[in-house]
Amino acid sequence: MDDSLEQCAFADSPTLVVSMSTFRLPAAPAGAAGAEDDDEDPPERSAWDDLPFSQELGERVTRHLAPLVPPAPRHLPDLDHATLGERMEELRAAIKDGGCAVVHIVSHGFLRRESPGDLMVVATDTRERQARTAFDVRRFFQEVDEEGTGRVLLLLDVCHGGAGSDWTRYLPRAERRLFVIAACPSDAQAWGGRFSRAVCDVLEDLAKGHTGVDPRKQYVRLSWLKDEVYRRLLSLCEDDACPDQEVVASDLEGPDTGFLANPWYREDPVEQLELRDRWALQEFIDTVHPSLDLGHYLSRASGRETATGLDVPCHFSGRDRELGELADWLARPEGDGAAVAVVTGSPGTGKSALLGVVVCCTHPKLSKALKTVVNHIRDHNRPDAREAVAAVHARGMPLSRVIEAIAGQLDMTAPDDGWTVQGFVDAVAALPVEPLIVLDALDEATESVRITVELLHPLANREYTDGPRGRPCRLLVGVRPYGEWVRPLLEAAAAPGQLLLNLDDTDREDLQEALAEYVEGLLKDTGTYPRRSPVRRAVAQAVARRIESAGRAAPDGGGGEFLTAQLAARSIGALPPIDAEDVQAAVDRLPLTLPALLDGQLFAQDGLPWARPVLTAIAFGKGEGMPMEIIRSAAAAFHPGGAEPSRAEVVEVLASMSFFLRRDIDPEYGTTLYRLYHQELVDHLAATAPLDGGPA
Repeated sequence: MDDSLEQCAFADSPTLVVSMSTFRLPAAPAGAAGAEDDDEDPPERSAWDDLPFSQELGERVTRHLAPLVPPAPRHLPDLDHATLGERMEELRAAIKDGGCAVVHIVSHGFLRRESPGDLMVVATDTRERQARTAFDVRRFFQEVDEEGTGRVLLLLDVCHGGAGSDWTRYLPRAERRLFVIAACPSDAQAWGGRFSRAVCDVLEDLAKGHTGVDPRKQYVRLSWLKDEVYRRLLSLCEDDACPDQEVVASDLEGPDTGFLANPWYREDPVEQLELRDRWALQEFIDTVHPSLDLGHYLSRASGRETATGLDVPCHFSGRDRELGELADWLARPEGDGAAVAVVTGSPGTGKSALLGVVVCCTHPKLSKALKTVVNHIRDHNRPDAREAVAAVHARGMPLSRVIEAIAGQLDMTAPDDGWTVQGFVDAVAALPVEPLIVLDALDEATESVRITVELLHPLANREYTDGPRGRPCRLLVGVRPYGEWVRPLLEAAAAPGQLLLNLDDTDREDLQEALAEYVEGLLKDTGTYPRRSPVRRAVAQAVARRIESAGRAAPDGGGGEFLTAQLAARSIGALPPIDAEDVQAAVDRLPLTLPALLDGQLFAQDGLPWARPVLTAIAFGKGEGMPMEIIRSAAAAFHPGGAEPSRAEVVEVLASMSFFLRRDIDPEYGTTLYRLYHQELVDHLAATAPLDGGPA
């Protein structure tokens, strides 16, 4: 192979894979001492054992890196120390004025005698522990850092590899351009090329799409790569019945860590978010803060859990009185003290739907883009658009995340030492325009009590005067009416001048009419009933009567009617069309209770034996959701035999059950997080969890 590498061939993103397999010392010059033949110890014998697996691993790593790095990586096998130094110098020169480089090395490594923290990589002609005949990692990094602006990711499959990251720890994070992932700590050995094998396995899985890397992330997060390689390495050690080997790394955070491209990245926002209207929402896609959970508010407002696009039909129905009261509350002038409104009620009664409509209609960007929702609301009930709106879906959030989400949406810059609660309230009060802050699912936050006591009470205090207004903001909260901790908030909203809406207190006749309208709209979207208006209306009315009647007869006064209606419409839409003369009898035969609908739609599908274990595992997740690899492990706890599903089986369930799932992105690892779309579904799966498997 020709080892000459032209600098221009590197472009601005060189990638090298260096593999050392055969180690020989050059023969001594003729006549020199020790040049005579010696069968016991010939002069070309090296102190380093050959690594016969190294060249094949280098070729594999090169092949798997190729789709992720432009231009194509170069494999450099069996270089002497002078040539290795030249190639690394050429690489350093190529990125001197910017760009990034990825280097993977498989060889021996040793620590310099006079400076034990310095890692030396062995070349084919390296003499035993002679640093001048090996590649000095620290010196290379120091030259890159001092003489250029390029970035380097170094993957080290060598003994003592962790020492290669020691020097980088002193670099400020804001300026960090050098990153190391190594096969072992500085005081340990690397064995059998297992680190490189693990890298190949992870990159192969990435190419197949069997990982949790989110398609909205352009590059693979280095922290994710390190953890996945470590997980795979432990598995290889177990398979080979050898001691565990620990993967270590430098600090993998920095201003730019885009080394390995995500092959599943979708640059087009239409592909990323599955939006059907490309142009109407371009402004929104580009400018709205990511902490505003579009999927949550749009799906709730439209009445469709599958509302992935922005031009979907809106099926919001009923709640005219409550929506009108919210519109009136929002229209009150600042001086009347109307600072807080609370929407409460049992699960599935439409709290999030009301708040979703308010957010879609009042948000300065959403109100322009979501015309199918905004125009669906009658004029006299439609809240006016406002200048400043922050909407937070608090499910799984601690207090700090809620504050960060609100601040981000209101373009508030955090102090250098971060937000304190009082400092945040003061900053909100000092905004030039009174913001509307919407907080949904307060009871599903991880710190509900702290958020209520430390944040919401000060924000809702109408006596607050430190600012251009008599109150910091207008506050709209959605919460279930359960627990003593929520009573002070409900009492504050019930005070004169405030607004408390309890959706459990509803006229049953109005509720039945709204349910019928909702079900009919959903059935109209199915392929079964779009042109069968009389039958569709009769089916919707029969379903609404049955759901309302069941709620009225329930000992706890019912609840969850709209969620039940949504699932009933989905179930009926998948069945053969009901004959006109058999509507009431056919509807009466259907299992239209919420538990039956959930179980029927979740677990009745053929060929998905892992549906219940996977979704039950997700139900026990906390925060913003669970990555796929954790889902795989957790699902074993809910399998009768304690088995673990394959990656393909989990992917199949996640794809087939997408109706019941919400996705988010892990801010640290860039992986996709999965959570269930409704708390009622979480409660049902947790309560019926089949805990027959072994401990997990």
